[in-house]
Amino acid sequence: MKRWISAILAGLMLTSALAACSDAPAEDTAQDTSAADTTTVVTEPRETERHEIKDSLPDNLNFGGKTWSIYVSTANAYNAYVAGQEEKEGDIVNDAVWERNLKVQERLSFKMDPVAYADTYKNNHTNVSALILSGDKTFDLIMGMQTSMPQLIPQRMFVNAYDLEHIDFDQPWWANDFMNELALGSEYRYLMVSDFNTEVISRIRVNFFNKALYQNLYGDPNELYQKVLDGKWLLDDMQELIKGAYKDVNGDGIVDFNDQLGLYCNQMYATTDAFVFGSDVEFYTRDKDGFVELKMINDDAIALCERLNSFWYEKGVNTQANKGPSDLDKFKQGSVLFITCQMANSGSLRDMEEDFGFLPYPKFDAEQKEYRTLVHDTAQLSCVPVSSDSIDISGAILEALSAESYRTVTTAYYESALKLKYARDDISSQMIDLMRDTMTTNFVYAYNYALNGLGLVYRTLLTKNSTDYVSTVQGLLAAGETKLAEQIKAFKGE
Repeated sequence: MKRWISAILAGLMLTSALAACSDAPAEDTAQDTSAADTTTVVTEPRETERHEIKDSLPDNLNFGGKTWSIYVSTANAYNAYVAGQEEKEGDIVNDAVWERNLKVQERLSFKMDPVAYADTYKNNHTNVSALILSGDKTFDLIMGMQTSMPQLIPQRMFVNAYDLEHIDFDQPWWANDFMNELALGSEYRYLMVSDFNTEVISRIRVNFFNKALYQNLYGDPNELYQKVLDGKWLLDDMQELIKGAYKDVNGDGIVDFNDQLGLYCNQMYATTDAFVFGSDVEFYTRDKDGFVELKMINDDAIALCERLNSFWYEKGVNTQANKGPSDLDKFKQGSVLFITCQMANSGSLRDMEEDFGFLPYPKFDAEQKEYRTLVHDTAQLSCVPVSSDSIDISGAILEALSAESYRTVTTAYYESALKLKYARDDISSQMIDLMRDTMTTNFVYAYNYALNGLGLVYRTLLTKNSTDYVSTVQGLLAAGETKLAEQIKAFKGE
């Protein structure tokens, strides 16, 4: 996954003109030809800072004080990144959100009105669908969950973002690779992700590891960091570390949450997803128009299932669902090497006495070229509903909010709240950079609930310690392919 927030900065660097010098022709061969020193001092171009990158919006936009309403879920504190508090309160992220909203509203002369709904991943799409189908014009932007919004794409309930005026997807605040994974066809983009979706970063799946325990067992934790930076952090490596960390503390011969563990997970389900989609296994292809064709049964997918079962049921891994303390509580006790959580959980570890570090999910094998860091499927996406009567101004507002978020809010959350408060060393900060720059989703994962459950099939298998991948997928595939074909047909209006 290509970098979508910071890597584009490399293409925006200021260029320096080099002064050209030439030798003047000698008019008199007897003349002294010794030349003056004409050495040109070349100044290295300075990289443009985030806060200096301007958007391409016209300066004269004025929306006359019109109200622009946002549907936002209260689940997982999503609303905090959109509305913030009503005033500054000293929290760096909240204050950045508050200032962004005020600045953009004043710049474009409109009133932003976030309205919170008590959604869950089970009813988010039905609530949104009911509003749009009723013709309700209340909302001009939907902030909906990745688990839900793809189910509404075939009904064309959202505006194609390519048709929105003033949206500039070449700007660094847009997550183009992420959005491409979400596309049903290459000419259509209904689900948007930008720096305005600040909480997407908080939904990155991450491995936390106990640095003190690692040092006691294996030596300098920086060696592990270096392996990651060298691109050599593999599933085999993590499994060996897990196995070597195990200690039967109570001597009962049973691996449970009372022991010293290599990996602790009291709920396997979602934690398996990041290993699956962190690999480079291809579960689908696209035709010439960008429409998806499922390829769920292939040698790599089968091998992945077998390999991950071996990993999860290694001695030193505890997966007793809901029978022990939470992952975070067990980790803070200092008796587990790895836990697998979301980046947002890092805040809960601030009071941990022992040092901890951040690691991406490992590559499946040495052949995998890049790390792939999955964003949890409850991440919040942006959609413009067709029922809105402010479509003509929504593109400009969303572009301005995204740009200002890139310049200020992301910096506040990522640089200050996350990296400086929660990360305990510079190398951990580099790990966070790497994970943010490789974050991704996957079409079958995002569209799982519209594909007969195919996107989460590994959850079912791994939690049962089953390698029966082919027959399990075959039991779901026909219905999944039918649903996909129906969606594409409905989408094309056939």
